[in-house]
Amino acid sequence: DGYTHLYTLIIRPDQTYEVKIDNEMVASGNLEDDLDFLPPRKINDPTVRKPADWDDRIQIDDPNDIKPEGEWKPRQIDNPNYRGVWPHPQIDNPNYSPDFSIYSYENISIIGLDIWQVR
Repeated sequence: DGYTHLYTLIIRPDQTYEVKIDNEMVASGNLEDDLDFLPPRKINDPTVRKPADWDDRIQIDDPNDIKPEGEWKPRQIDNPNYRGVWPHPQIDNPNYSPDFSIYSYENISIIGLDIWQVR
């Protein structure tokens, strides 16, 4: 927008963060849940596969649609066999271990970034 803005990132010892632009909060959350610092807590079960007869197409070509002269595509209808998105079963990730010091950095106190855009 052509104006100068102040961007602020606050990281707290309770693993939460807050992002502010011009001192107004625009985002907040938990470091572990929102950012990819650690492997995920849950992963798809590698021993389970989607069933071969699982139909996850929301719409299909209408078999009763008739092709006219010239370029044509069959109209789409709701798939009567649609069962929804297949929910892959989840298991605990063996590579996950909580880290309660994500927020902690030895030698950081303030970072200043001065970003200029020249048109």
